[in-house]
Parts: sequence; structure tokens; C-alpha cells
Amino acid sequence: MSKVKVIVILLSLAFAMGGLATHYAVANGQAKPAAGPREMRWHGAIVRINKDQSTMDVRNGGYQKRIHFDSSTKWTQGTKPADKSEFKEGVQVTCFGNYKAGSVVMDASRIDLR
Repeated sequence: MSKVKVIVILLSLAFAMGGLATHYAVANGQAKPAAGPREMRWHGAIVRINKDQSTMDVRNGGYQKRIHFDSSTKWTQGTKPADKSEFKEGVQVTCFGNYKAGSVVMDASRIDLR
């Protein structure tokens, strides 16, 4: 047998064993659950706030994102809670949250005043 055939056989066996180990780990509940969506962040200056639609537009350089907030959104300044009235057009903020499915609008879980 040539060296190439031996290497191919050994690699095939290694992949098969890895697949079996993964199968048994999943079957026995040892596999880690899939991670949820990673929280994203966006930093910039507030361009406009629409309180009726609970949105704000935040610009960073030449890019602007729409941020959606609701009653569960935390308003902070560093580690301390902040008053919502301090968030005005022109102030710098960092928004944390996830994007709506198939949209560019971020659902903010926290908005931090800078």
C-alpha cells in the first residue's frame, strides 16, 4: 500500500471517530447548547428622537442607525441609572441590543449616556 492511501485511511478513521464522539455527546446531553444571538453595540450622537414611535437615530461618522427602545430598556450613565430626559439630540450615547430579524433597527436593551 502506498503512503498516500495509508494517510487517507487514517484521516478517514479520525474523522469517523470524531463524528461518533460528537453523536454520543449530543445523545447523552453533554453537548453545549447553541449560543443565542450576541448582543451588539452602536456608539454615536443622537440625531433625532421620536418618542411617539420609541425610536432614536444615532449617527457615527457617515453611518446612522435607528434604535428602538421600550419600557424594558435601561437608561444609564456608566454604572448608574440615568434620567431619560438627559438623552437629547447631540449627546453621545452607546446603545446595546440586538437587531430585529431581517431589519437594520436595533432593539436596545440598554442605552448609556457618554
